[in-house]
This record gives sequence, C-alpha cells and structure tokens, in this order.
Amino acid sequence: MLKVVEKLIQLLRPKMCQFAQSNKNISKHLFEKARAEENIHFLKLQREQLKTLRQKILSQKNEVTTKIIKVDKQIQSMEKKETDGSQRNHEQN
Repeated sequence: MLKVVEKLIQLLRPKMCQFAQSNKNISKHLFEKARAEENIHFLKLQREQLKTLRQKILSQKNEVTTKIIKVDKQIQSMEKKETDGSQRNHEQN
C-alpha cells in the first residue's frame, strides 16, 4: 500500500509543480495589473494637479498683464500731462 501511495505521489508531483507554477504566474500577473492600475490612478491625480496649477499660473499671468497695461496707461497719461504743461509754459514765456 505504501508503495502505491509513493507511486501516486511521484506521478502527481509534476502536476502539483505545474499547478504551483501556474499559481505563481497568475499571482505575478495580478500583482503587475494592480500595480499598473495604481500607477494610472496617480498619473491621473498628477494630471489634475498640473491642470489646476496651469490654470492658476495663467490667471496670475493675466492679472499681471492687466496691471502692466494699467500702469502703462498711467505713465502715458502722466507723460502727456507733462508735455502739455511744458508746452503751456513755453507759450506763456
């Protein structure tokens, strides 16, 4: 009886090893798939953060541009007043 059991174990051993190898391959595949999904999730988060940051930067750029235009107009207005004032002084003299 013992020899029969030993013989059965010997016959089943390759199948058991093959089953273990198959489980190992499936586990590795599942791990890699989960890892890829996690990477995709974090990349999506980063993309959203970058999009928000880009919008914030563009908004600030527009604000600065508007302020520069306003200051330029003030400078032009002051220069115009100055030139008008100097012309009046020349006319009065």
